[in-house]
Amino acid sequence: MIRYHYSITVQGVRVRVNVNARNQQSAYGKVKRQNPMAEKIHLVRSEKISDD
Repeated sequence: MIRYHYSITVQGVRVRVNVNARNQQSAYGKVKRQNPMAEKIHLVRSEKISDD
């Protein structure tokens, strides 16, 4: 599993969002579904997390 860190802009306010996903496309889709009012979505970084 990979954790993706996004910076989104909603009505001029910058918010940081973290999602866990298997790939970047599904992570972007999750962010878009959770924040439908987001004007900009920018990937900041990603990190691999263990599945223990």
